[in-house]
Amino acid sequence: MMRTCWIIAAAGVLLLAAGPADARWVWRDGRWEYVEDTWPEEAPPAQHPAEAPAPPKESPAPPEAAPPEPPGAQERDLGRIPRVEGAPSEAPDEAPPGPTAEEVAAEAEARVRAQAQRPWYARWRRAPDPNADRTLFEEARSDVEAGRHSRAARTLKDLIKKYPESPVRGEAMWLRGEALFASKDYYKAYEQYEEMLRDYAGSPRYRPALEREIQIAELYLGPERRRVWGMPLLSGETEAIEILRRIYEHQPAGDLAEAALVRIADYYYEKCRWTEAEDYYDRYCKAFPNGGRVVHAELARAKCAIERCRGARYDTTSLALAQDRLSRFREKYPDVAEAQGVPALLAELHGLRAEALYHVADYYRRAGEPLAAAHYADQVVAQYGDTPWADEAKAMMDEMNLGKEANR
Repeated sequence: MMRTCWIIAAAGVLLLAAGPADARWVWRDGRWEYVEDTWPEEAPPAQHPAEAPAPPKESPAPPEAAPPEPPGAQERDLGRIPRVEGAPSEAPDEAPPGPTAEEVAAEAEARVRAQAQRPWYARWRRAPDPNADRTLFEEARSDVEAGRHSRAARTLKDLIKKYPESPVRGEAMWLRGEALFASKDYYKAYEQYEEMLRDYAGSPRYRPALEREIQIAELYLGPERRRVWGMPLLSGETEAIEILRRIYEHQPAGDLAEAALVRIADYYYEKCRWTEAEDYYDRYCKAFPNGGRVVHAELARAKCAIERCRGARYDTTSLALAQDRLSRFREKYPDVAEAQGVPALLAELHGLRAEALYHVADYYRRAGEPLAAAHYADQVVAQYGDTPWADEAKAMMDEMNLGKEANR
């Protein structure tokens, strides 16, 4: 029963909607008029001049005699070109004939019929507003000033999508990012800033957008968490590092890139990811040799090399590199090196290198190659005689000599 009622109601709506199209609405004199069947029929259109019957021809009237010329006219008209016998007479150019009244009426009637044949829903369609984008922008800016950030973000999203050629589109992207940032939807704000940086690289909002991205990265590296369905659920540390990398790509030679590189390296250092931290400290030292954080970066880079080699007993190359970096650091910044305990680190490195070399000798001893083991044990005694590992190397050589004597 309900379905039948709905079908009848829908049919009535369609009949009412189609009514104006079937009722012969016509456009006349700047307004719509309703033509009923009871009105008198319009006059039939005029026949084409070729089809209309020709009017009866009249007999031509006899030509009138020309009046005689006044005396002396030939003398006054000396500049006139004489007419040559048999030449056609020159007549002034005639303007092309314009449309007749019947043709104008027929064209107007054709326009009315074409208008009547248009769909009913298209007859009242409004013309597009040329200032619609600016109107939306002003509405959104008023919403931002009033604190209605979510509403402003939705309005600006429609503007950005519908008007790609608008002169206020770049400013709308910046304003939408600000509205999302104020709403604490930080990742969507970052995405909007990135879109603005990609499409409007020469905008005066370029640097402020990068600064906002650094703020978002710092928030995610802190207690702020990523939102899922509006709720802060996920850690944003991975996204923060990616944001800082993109900032470095956008401006690899500016002060913002310098801050981004050091912040990434510090993050990896705090997480004890020594290889990544050393890599980013090294990038900073090479890209900004006179930067404000170069002292911190050089010292942290050497410490990363030390920490990276603690688990690899036979990697003496990295230990030598760390010792070389610390030695140069102490020469360049003696006061800072003393304050940061660089001499103690160098002493520790000295012992680590002796230990690594001793383990190389012990490896060959256990592998049954006494000559190679004796070679590395001699180096431990010669280069690191002031360490406890020199005594261990001497004991190893004595043991190998005793083994040789027993074999004899």
